[in-house]
Amino acid sequence: IPTGAGSGQRGIIAGGNNGSRRSTIDFINIASLGNAQIFGDLTGVTDFGQGVASTTRAVFGNGNVGSPRTAGDLDYITMATQGNAAVFGNLTTARNGGGHGFGSTTRGVFGAGYISPASLDTIDYITIATIGNATDFGDLTAARSDGQGFSSSTRGVAGGGKVNPDGSRTDVIDYITIASAGDATDFGDMLAATDRQGATGSTVRGIFGGGNAPGIQNVIQYITIASTGDAQDFGDLTAARGLFSATSNSIR
Repeated sequence: IPTGAGSGQRGIIAGGNNGSRRSTIDFINIASLGNAQIFGDLTGVTDFGQGVASTTRAVFGNGNVGSPRTAGDLDYITMATQGNAAVFGNLTTARNGGGHGFGSTTRGVFGAGYISPASLDTIDYITIATIGNATDFGDLTAARSDGQGFSSSTRGVAGGGKVNPDGSRTDVIDYITIASAGDATDFGDMLAATDRQGATGSTVRGIFGGGNAPGIQNVIQYITIASTGDAQDFGDLTAARGLFSATSNSIR
């Protein structure tokens, strides 16, 4: 899984795996159709990571990594300026990827992941504009890995994943209030227990696409972020897919 993040104008795709883990960072202009372009490189190879972003800076972490990166490392870039990533700090617990990443314009949140052999319920947060280590935020309603998340300016939502790295999937959707540290609260359920899906959203609506439920799916489902409740059908992807990330602006 590559890592997705965005400023509203520029979308970032970082890392991933095409037979081996990658350090490449690509970018797109969300409002304009066209192929991705090279942005730079992460500080080391990584996949199954998560990204958070303000309007100016993106931070990547919580991934399966290779030297010189170690589990728990956070990298950052300035999205308007092409170039390589720099070290931001560390998560509270060094862990592998498959977690949930989202945030407001000021605070980034990293949730879940795993330390073999168990998934985690840990939620960490950072202040995106200030380089440094993450701080404990609280816990998800259940430990999980291999899920995805999105947020409005005030609320973060985490959906799906695996209860254990090699175990059963979950359909649980949790939410937090990004400005207030504390444990997550149940939001509702996805259409099916799903992991390895893509997720993104506007300030109003959040989207989960594809994933493994089991078998790779083409289903797109959505929620209204400000209202708790179960996900609803949105439509279909152009093809069934999993192990991918997404990014968005307020309309696309």
